[in-house]
Amino acid sequence: MAQTGPTQAGVSGQGSILVDALDREFLDALGGYGLYSYGIRHPRIVAAVKAQLDRSPQYSQEMLDPLRAQLARVLALLTPGKIQYGFFANSGTEAVEGAMKLAKLHTGRKGFIAMLRAFHGKTLGALSLMGKKVFRAPLLPLLEGVRHVPFGDAAAVEQTLAAAKAVGDDIAAVVAEPVQGEAGVVVPPPDYWPRLREICNHYGVLLIADEVQTGMGRTGEIFGVDHWNVAPDIICLGKALGGGVVPMSAFMSTPAIWECMEPNPFMHTTTTGGNPLACAAALAAIKVLLEEDLAGQAKTKGAYMLNQLRQLQAKYPGVLAEVRGLGLLIGMEFPTDGIGYKVAAGLFSRGVLTAGTLTNAKTIRIEPALSVPQNILAEVLNRLEDVLKTIELPRRAQPMNLYAGQVLHVDLTTRAIQSQPLNLAWLKDYIGGWGLGVRYFYDRVDPQVDPLGPDNAVVIMTGPLCGTLAPTASRTCLVSKSPHTGTIFESNIGGAFGPELKFAGYDGIVVTGRADRPVYLRIEDDQVSLEDAQSLWGQGIFATEEWLAAAMGPGVKSLSIGPAGENLIPYACIGSEAYRQMGRGGAGALFGSKKLKAIACKGTGGVQVADMGLFWGKITQYKESNLLTDANLWAKNDGTPMLVDVTNEMGIHPTRNFTAGFNPKRHALNSEAVNAIKIGDRACASCPLGCGNFTSLNGVQVEGPEYETLCLAGSNCEVNDLEQVMRFNRLCDDLGLDTISTGGTIGLAMELSTSGVHDFGLKFGQAAEYLAVAGEIAGLSTPRGRDLALGAAKLGAKYGAAGEAAQAKGLEMPAYDPRGSYGMGLAYATSERGACHLRAFTILADDPFKLKAMARDVMNQQNRNAAKWSMCFCDFWGSVDTPMMADMLSTGLGRQISAEDLNKAGERVWNLIRLFNLRAGFTAADDVLPEKMTKQALKNGPHDGRVLSAENLAEMKALYYHLRGWDADGRPRKEKLRELGLENLAG
Repeated sequence: MAQTGPTQAGVSGQGSILVDALDREFLDALGGYGLYSYGIRHPRIVAAVKAQLDRSPQYSQEMLDPLRAQLARVLALLTPGKIQYGFFANSGTEAVEGAMKLAKLHTGRKGFIAMLRAFHGKTLGALSLMGKKVFRAPLLPLLEGVRHVPFGDAAAVEQTLAAAKAVGDDIAAVVAEPVQGEAGVVVPPPDYWPRLREICNHYGVLLIADEVQTGMGRTGEIFGVDHWNVAPDIICLGKALGGGVVPMSAFMSTPAIWECMEPNPFMHTTTTGGNPLACAAALAAIKVLLEEDLAGQAKTKGAYMLNQLRQLQAKYPGVLAEVRGLGLLIGMEFPTDGIGYKVAAGLFSRGVLTAGTLTNAKTIRIEPALSVPQNILAEVLNRLEDVLKTIELPRRAQPMNLYAGQVLHVDLTTRAIQSQPLNLAWLKDYIGGWGLGVRYFYDRVDPQVDPLGPDNAVVIMTGPLCGTLAPTASRTCLVSKSPHTGTIFESNIGGAFGPELKFAGYDGIVVTGRADRPVYLRIEDDQVSLEDAQSLWGQGIFATEEWLAAAMGPGVKSLSIGPAGENLIPYACIGSEAYRQMGRGGAGALFGSKKLKAIACKGTGGVQVADMGLFWGKITQYKESNLLTDANLWAKNDGTPMLVDVTNEMGIHPTRNFTAGFNPKRHALNSEAVNAIKIGDRACASCPLGCGNFTSLNGVQVEGPEYETLCLAGSNCEVNDLEQVMRFNRLCDDLGLDTISTGGTIGLAMELSTSGVHDFGLKFGQAAEYLAVAGEIAGLSTPRGRDLALGAAKLGAKYGAAGEAAQAKGLEMPAYDPRGSYGMGLAYATSERGACHLRAFTILADDPFKLKAMARDVMNQQNRNAAKWSMCFCDFWGSVDTPMMADMLSTGLGRQISAEDLNKAGERVWNLIRLFNLRAGFTAADDVLPEKMTKQALKNGPHDGRVLSAENLAEMKALYYHLRGWDADGRPRKEKLRELGLENLAG
């Protein structure tokens, strides 16, 4: 059921009104997917079953049952052509299984022709006929000899039969639904079924009509094939056959075909099929069907609904794209899956039950009881229009597969806002996310720009799969020049802001200029404005998000800053959904410099894919076979805190300002400690991992802490107290401070205080001042707060202790000591934004000190991750590779993208950011590590006494440059630039 979430199971109801366990009433426009053709609890059918229950609810299979014989005779009188004999079962899929066995026994052949997008059930035989990969692929191999052709294309059936006959691979039967319900209520051309009958006669194969959903009056005739006066050889019945009271199904055929069962009737048996209760229900249902002329009612009411819906289509053409159906099996198709979801959710919230299909949210079915009162149909239409009115579609260009096709350009100085077409020429080379963000930024900004000046731009970009059902692909990237390092940098964030931006109709946002007073950018589809945020200035991120939700309503997604960003702290972050951050590089200070308090977004659109069924099948395949495996489930089961034990065992866990690689008190901070206080979890949009741990301890609640915070704000400061680390985490999240940089800088201040260089009043292991100084940093409220706001590199330099700061290019190191993993050292040194573990992550290398292997590994991982962040996949899908990413991208786009295309895109991004940094004044001399790593020996753990010498780093760096096609000064050679199509961007 396409709805906003699970509801309580329906426990009562009557006719076309369903009442759930919370006593909420719903108008039933779904009819139990065709089960309630007679309405919910039709009194005559219920009475017949109750009466039979008093006589005999079940029977012995050794005895003949008169009700079964009576039902068989009645059905023989109703079914088309010469169909007379039948077999009763419990479900539609059982009926299909029986029909397949009967066809094979009668013809002695094994093959079948079925239809693409068909739905016949999920037992193995029926599944072999199904035309939906998502359900078939995990269970292959299925039955041999099944071929699939497009539904409605009789010529394709004939061609397949001719080809099979030519090679001696004969077909037993052609199987089709009169109308494809699960495919989105697809009605075939008028000549389709008559042509099937002719073709099957010509080739001597059987014709099986799957009437499980269309039978018993649903389409306006008793059977769907009656519309075309076609008599199939075998017919399958189900759903409505049991009157919506007792499960019941049947497959039936002619006497001539049934003869094959007579030599051994035990070839197909059942224990409960055709039991007295089911037969009593079916007989009563057929009596109601005929006496109340339900087929006639379906025809009349269906014509009324189709007429009214087509009027709504004309009235809301951008929302309701197509209406189709037969009788009271009706489909409404919307331009995108997202709109379909929103209409279904809107109807549900207004008390109307409808349904999408199993692989197509763009189509919503209307399938009510055939006896539904006219006033209820009218009310369903009223509530539907009420929903359609709320979906004010933005004025968008022609929809694209995966991409929204528009980028929002906002000049804060002039307050000009424009939506411009996405630069299509850049898509293949840069994909989206990081890559596309870098290309937009590079095209607009002088590398010599002041990061906090109005001429710097902030580019926010989504990935191509963002807003779809692709797992972990909802991240959003920000690209700009860092106020902390002076380099180009990227920071990304999870949650649901990216999908909401896509739903509003934009792939990205380019922000330039500087407002003259605090503002927030308000996006509601194509209604975009700059609104006053003076009252929010000075507020924390938590209060800001609450205010935005009150101003714009539930469902708004935002990016906002706290006091740290307003005060231009160079490592201030941007927050979203309270506990998600764009942490590294100072994105919060960029918003603050532009007087931009927040970007808040609500969208009503969706994301289009080339073929929803194929796309859903592809992403389901990779989710089940790759994502939800042991390689990644650590994120779901334990989350990043499990790395506390891992890095301690490896001896690379930064402790006491990176003096040691082992924390003997780590057990107070590891995953076991965090899991002991876990109260829930949370996932980003379209992600099954749910790695966000909510924890509560002594009144302190936070999502997290994550590993980096546990280490940099815990072990690195020797604060081995989980409660205090949680307080620090929550405080930083609200103030808008990056916990890695803040923890690293405080750790340095603690060491400088301890060693006597300068007393900041901060000591290792003492939590009170450690908590107090975070607010002082964000507010620049004390001398030490202003000092620590400089960051570790500048703080160390100010007090003559530059070598004590664990940083690269001015960015504080994450929680993996490079002296115990040389590849991490090279990754930190060569990263465009400074010390970063998200460019290459080599801690699991077989030999972390093998220089040549580390150089190649770092380069390859940097290229792959550049592609991965351009696709905006989460880091925690660690096993996803470029062939998988390319396959998902190709399926969504409907055109081929290769793994090599993605690999080249990643390499192209890495070279383009190198060109920017070179033009900004960075050289090979900046690809270095501080003396803390190159001269001071690591203490404790398995790497006690080890350094990463400047000579070893230089050797790795030289090989790395060579492998990249760069010269000895780290400049890309002309040949490499030509290979990547960057020769015109070298400057």
